[in-house]
Amino acid sequence: MKKAILLLISIVLLSSCRENPRNIQMNSILQEGMNKLRYNNPDLLVDLDVGFKSIPMPMDFDGDGDLDLLVSESGAYVEAGIFYFENLSGDVEMPVFRHGEKISSERFNLGLNWDCFEVSNVDGKDHVVIADRNNEKLLIYRNFPKNTYWNKEEIPLDLTLPAIPQNRASRWKMVDFDADGKTDILGFLAINDSPGFSMLFFKNNSTNEKPSYCEPVEIKLPGNNPVKGISFNPLIADFDNDGDLDFIDVDSFAGFIYYENRGTPSQYKFREGKKMNCQGRAINMVSHYGGAVKATAIDWNKDGFMDMIAGDEDGKVSFIKNTGKSSDGVPDFLQPRFFQQKAKFVDLGALSTPRIFDWDGDGLDDIVSGNGVGNICFVKNLGGTIPSWDGPKLLEINGNPIRIIPSETLPNTEEPHWGYTNIDVGDWDGDQLPDILVNDHNGNVRWFKNTGSRKEPKLSLLQPVEVAWLGKPQKPSWTPGTSEGNELLAPWRTTPYLMDLNGDKLMDLVMLDYEGYLATYFRSKGVDGKLLLSAPKRNFVDPDGNPIRLNPREQKSNGRTKFSFADWDGDGLKDLIFSSKPAVDWMKNRGTKDGNLVLQYMGRVVSQTLMGHADCPVTSDWNQDGIPDLLVGTETGVLYYWERPTMDQTSTMTTVGKQKPSKFSLTIE
Repeated sequence: MKKAILLLISIVLLSSCRENPRNIQMNSILQEGMNKLRYNNPDLLVDLDVGFKSIPMPMDFDGDGDLDLLVSESGAYVEAGIFYFENLSGDVEMPVFRHGEKISSERFNLGLNWDCFEVSNVDGKDHVVIADRNNEKLLIYRNFPKNTYWNKEEIPLDLTLPAIPQNRASRWKMVDFDADGKTDILGFLAINDSPGFSMLFFKNNSTNEKPSYCEPVEIKLPGNNPVKGISFNPLIADFDNDGDLDFIDVDSFAGFIYYENRGTPSQYKFREGKKMNCQGRAINMVSHYGGAVKATAIDWNKDGFMDMIAGDEDGKVSFIKNTGKSSDGVPDFLQPRFFQQKAKFVDLGALSTPRIFDWDGDGLDDIVSGNGVGNICFVKNLGGTIPSWDGPKLLEINGNPIRIIPSETLPNTEEPHWGYTNIDVGDWDGDQLPDILVNDHNGNVRWFKNTGSRKEPKLSLLQPVEVAWLGKPQKPSWTPGTSEGNELLAPWRTTPYLMDLNGDKLMDLVMLDYEGYLATYFRSKGVDGKLLLSAPKRNFVDPDGNPIRLNPREQKSNGRTKFSFADWDGDGLKDLIFSSKPAVDWMKNRGTKDGNLVLQYMGRVVSQTLMGHADCPVTSDWNQDGIPDLLVGTETGVLYYWERPTMDQTSTMTTVGKQKPSKFSLTIE
């Protein structure tokens, strides 16, 4: 009888554990260190997102008759690879997809770092053509959905390929370009010291079973001019349904240029390109960096007109529908629409810069974040020891989503198209409502005043942060931005951190100063009660009394640093946690001396390489155990989370005893 009771208890305990996935995830997090932050919200739909610099390959990968998506994540160290997104809705225009499942490995990749390829559909079968890693020969993966990586062979080009610099992009397409019933090859090859490419036609003068290719002919535009697109990704298809092949390319601002073929199916004759518009507005990808846009032509909705499926720098994938109509000789397409997927990992857009704050005043710590596109996102905490999360919502002003793209980053400029919003949340003006400070691509520090209520925030228009300079305003020697009067211009892409450092109940501003030193802009009140911000003081020093310089680099390598303060080791003093290479480091607060805060470099918190650009660390305590945990925003937009088992474990590299000060220098060599 006792054995039966014990057995029954064991079964009940095991069943309860199986039925509580949060318990399972809790154990997984405690055992494994850094993990991607999950939505824990199985019914939630979010934008389909592979991470960073997506390259979509639409095909029926599972053989069930509808189109799925293979998407390459080509821009980040830890995420790179090919992911399979299963179509869960069937043949509909905007299906819902299952979250991505990685199908590649280091042994089997495509192209140069999972880049530079697209699907070629020949006789109803999808093939993938790439150059090898040294750009010395072409490879073809035949019938990719059926064979994936296993049916690989060299394409028999019996000629010397045009010179392609090693590690430079080249793209290849199988298509019957001259309508003679034989499959030719088009090559798109990088041009040295140029944003453009050469578009080459390799004619097949034999059969499809045993092809033989002629010497390439460069495809030219009127006036014998070469194609000068930036995306290196021309889309070849009959977009206007007149029987010959046209092409579309992407410009630097992620817009689309249409080149009509005015020749015949057997003899091309392209016109100069025309900008593609929708209802009088240029068709543009949401992420405005054209160099990262990779698209392919396919009749996605099977209505007889060739559409576009496009990936962007943010890692998202869009459907761009061909309406079948035309205006001024240019086919009419609709604006890009993001596909949706079942939610799995929280992703806030490339170069995410999260902060932890109860934004809606419900007692739960939410996530508020900037990103590379220039948005500010709010992710609501839905509750739980390991929280469930709502989908990201873009914060708005007067009903319009916030998007900060400085004027200097408009088309045809050296630094195109990013916002790089780095933010912090806090009561900047002392009215008991949380405001948002933001530093952007240009280094301009500005703020959004909250004019709503604690539970219903409402943001006003952006306004500059001004400093009561004692003399000439201090400005970085290099920055994309400009400022007027007393406006604060800081190193670009750095954290504006709000804290009351001296305990006077006024919010100070901690940032990198114009030379990369960690400094405080102290707050005070003038005789009229107006809040003033002082010139920066380099009041953070190492144990030898030297001012702490978090980034000594110059030109475009300056700035970039993200940081936060928290009592990381449980001694009651707020320590510095900051971005580094390879990921996140920290400095222990040793107290004050001569009016300065002494910080001692302890070394790495996270050793796993998460970044391409600098990561963005912040602490949380969602499980309310009194131990600050770590949340890290990354270049991919994916958030990584480390729930610490004890206060003594301050690094993923240290499992026994407390972390000792590092003997390495803080300075990046």
